[in-house]
Amino acid sequence: MNLIERLVNIVYPPKCIFCGKMVDISSMVHICGNCFEKLPFTEDTFTTVSEEKGKCYCDGAVCVFRYTGIVKEALKRFKFHAKPCYYRTFARLMAIKLLRLADIRKYDIVIAVPLYRSREHERGYNQSQLISKAISRELKIPDGSGIVRRVKDTKAQSLLDKHNRLLNVRGAFSVKSPERIKGKSVLLVDDILTTGSTLEECGKILKQAGADRVTAIVVATGRNY
Repeated sequence: MNLIERLVNIVYPPKCIFCGKMVDISSMVHICGNCFEKLPFTEDTFTTVSEEKGKCYCDGAVCVFRYTGIVKEALKRFKFHAKPCYYRTFARLMAIKLLRLADIRKYDIVIAVPLYRSREHERGYNQSQLISKAISRELKIPDGSGIVRRVKDTKAQSLLDKHNRLLNVRGAFSVKSPERIKGKSVLLVDDILTTGSTLEECGKILKQAGADRVTAIVVATGRNY
């Protein structure tokens, strides 16, 4: 923990992101002991992004939690109820898992799945970008958020079935500076993996723009193991 983080924790004493209980100001992650024991961690393995057979644009995904219980409720608050500060804890846990699973030197750049401009303005932040920038700092990998842009105002994926999720994000993204990702290994950041439609569409345009590999990292997966 750096000096700025310590000062912030002194001025604004940290609370557990799951239950709101005060935690020690030196805590690297804002989770109390009781909640930590309840966390639905996934197994330490890579998984596929797409559930469809055939060509996959993303080369794999790393998920920290299953999307259930206190994690599910915290992610809803993070996205929809003005709790941007949760990103610090989520990003730190994601970075820890990446360090445990893989050689982080193989990643050249970190990129967040973007929100459409009006939706980001309405929410006040892009939750995936907050996480992406924090992972960049944690792992000392350049952050390239902004390279991928959302050019279509899509419907919320959570409101759609599997087939319509695929159609909803088709053509929704573009790459602004392809020269920055050509031949690079990209770490693609999002909050939740369900059908994988959004991540696969981002992976597709990144590969078409010249990226060598695209690996997704998410807070939680909604799939059953």
